[in-house]
Amino acid sequence: MLLHVTSLPGGPSSGDLGRSAYEFADFLVKAGQTRWQTLPLNPIGEGSSPYSSASSFAGEPLMISPERLVEEGLLEGRELEGVAVASSDWRCSFQESRALREGLLSVAYRRFVDRPRGTLLDAYDEFRAREKGWLDDYCLFGALTQRFGTRRWTSWPLAMARGESEPLRQARDELAAQIDYLAFQQFVFDRQWRALHDYCRARGIAIIGDMPMFVAHDSCDVWANRRGFLLDDDGQPEFVSGAPPDAFAAEGQRWNNPLYDWPYQNETGFSWWTRRIERQLALFDVLRLDHFIGFSRYWRIARDAKSAKDGQWIPVPGRAFFDQLSRTHGDLPLIAEDLGAVSEEVWELRDRYRFPGMKVLQFAFSNEGSAAVHLPDHYPKSSVAFTGTHDSDTTRGWYQALREQHDRGEQGASDELHRAHLWLGTGEEPEIVPAAMWKLSESLADTVIFPMQDVLNLDGSHRMNAPGTAEGNWTWRLKSGELDDSVSKRLREIAETTGRSPALRW
Repeated sequence: MLLHVTSLPGGPSSGDLGRSAYEFADFLVKAGQTRWQTLPLNPIGEGSSPYSSASSFAGEPLMISPERLVEEGLLEGRELEGVAVASSDWRCSFQESRALREGLLSVAYRRFVDRPRGTLLDAYDEFRAREKGWLDDYCLFGALTQRFGTRRWTSWPLAMARGESEPLRQARDELAAQIDYLAFQQFVFDRQWRALHDYCRARGIAIIGDMPMFVAHDSCDVWANRRGFLLDDDGQPEFVSGAPPDAFAAEGQRWNNPLYDWPYQNETGFSWWTRRIERQLALFDVLRLDHFIGFSRYWRIARDAKSAKDGQWIPVPGRAFFDQLSRTHGDLPLIAEDLGAVSEEVWELRDRYRFPGMKVLQFAFSNEGSAAVHLPDHYPKSSVAFTGTHDSDTTRGWYQALREQHDRGEQGASDELHRAHLWLGTGEEPEIVPAAMWKLSESLADTVIFPMQDVLNLDGSHRMNAPGTAEGNWTWRLKSGELDDSVSKRLREIAETTGRSPALRW
């Protein structure tokens, strides 16, 4: 199942790591499922996106459960009175959630620092020592962000933007209390996540994480590791990320992330990348590498280029990186998101390290030459198959859109609709999504993942993200009680009939 933590039905105004997360794990067991995929757990950024974070190491404090803080003795039950912990709407309100949780976390922190020495404080000290490599910089970055009122570190005083040692030492002293509070938030997040992860593991549920290829410019990742990126003397990107023109974007796409200085990364033994992946593999059982093509080559666009189509492909030392990672970790539990402008080199890199690639059923029926690889009959065993992804429409929404295009006389959509009917064995809208789930489950793909919106057969108004749009994304949420016995029974029937329940195979 693909369901982000913030989409869980429990927690004030957005899902968190409280009771509903454990209930969802229990639901998966009852439904005969063995995989739970999330989106990145990092702090959400611009547009509420978990893919545009202040840190690729830190966790999102919005996911901290106030209920669990009560269990730890850091909050009192009466302090949650009037705070709704179950959703009746299918949209998160991150602004409301942040305001509520910030007040509760402040109370919990004051109670934490006033505690006598004991197990929890010892665990906090151990956490700070263990995660020091990223935590110290992140907490200082967060404290400076609050001091200067912006994450845009290139607008900070020059000494702070450049990371000069003496000004930063003074800032650490002056902002010690705020730094400690931010470290406390990360400690609580880490503690709650690991407890949930242990609960899932004990029940045969593996959790699949998601790691973006690129990071945001206004992030601690770039500020604290400037040498590892292609920046000018002012800290601005010399080049930015994007994609070349294709059938969906005639001018190409401009994503505006800073680009890695891969020769420098190679010279340092890929130390930053290795630490990043080690952190993620400590949190997850399996990790999906978003935009896997970026480990083979990347589309480089000059900062002042008028169009993304003016970029060029630049090779990346992906083999050297994964060789280094393999020497440290052996077989790597990674999934390659090998969609988009792939090439033979990308597939060779994927297969060299035996990473399963991705197949998406919604992509299988178009006139594109590459569509056939997404047909279930063509899946290799080493693949992870999806009805749709967090970036695509829901499967019902995809089908409805095809119908509308067909009704307008668009020949391409008519052809795609015809092929979908033939392959799925139905042209009835309510039956399309169940048919897709069965087809995927009957395939040879080692793992099949359904977005929760497809499990519930929801239309396009429930999609998680519409790329290229700025509003209304990332906020979809389950309603309390939606995952009832009829849903678990239907999923278990599919899993058992197709031989997918319940053995772990990673």
